[in-house]
Amino acid sequence: MRAVVKLGGSLMEDSTSIVKALQDHFVNNEDTDSILIVPGGGVFANHIRTLSEKCSISDDAAHWMAILSMEQYAYYLIDKTGVNSVNDPHEMPNGVSVLLPYRMLRENDILPHSWDVTSDTIAAWVAKETSSRFVKVTDVDGVMADDIIQKWMTAKELSRMGITCIDSSLPGFLIKNMMDCVVVNGLYPERVIDAVIGKTVLGTHIKGNI
Repeated sequence: MRAVVKLGGSLMEDSTSIVKALQDHFVNNEDTDSILIVPGGGVFANHIRTLSEKCSISDDAAHWMAILSMEQYAYYLIDKTGVNSVNDPHEMPNGVSVLLPYRMLRENDILPHSWDVTSDTIAAWVAKETSSRFVKVTDVDGVMADDIIQKWMTAKELSRMGITCIDSSLPGFLIKNMMDCVVVNGLYPERVIDAVIGKTVLGTHIKGNI
């Protein structure tokens, strides 16, 4: 079984423990073949967004600068955990690895160049291309509606909610490709592991194939 884990930039201070928990799980269990981490942009992308607003950077330039911010986060993870890196998700090795997305996306420039498309949708595309389970790891317990964490919802319902912890283009991508997504809180690494192996976990399970 393969899993793509989008590791949010909001978890940068806790990312080392999350990656190490995934590495320990892989070493001690045989229920997962490959775990590919797709890094968010975090503080690096936030800087690009601010610069874009102040200096009127074009959408194209801002897009590629933001993709490079994902690579900066990836190199941070590599430095802190020793995790292996890959440039091509189709060559996902066994074990835990982190994606360096710039080269891949330059060769497969199929996503819109917009701030509506963030690392969430990029990670979903990687999961689709590799037929992997898709897990979004962030710093909240899931998608909130009426002050309640939603355990299950459809991507269509999510698309009508406006601003959430998920980028605005992801619901449409899930619907178009009939994909599911699990959103979990990375401050609890055990939840990340449970989501990766397909257990029911505290978080939001988004159904894109309904």
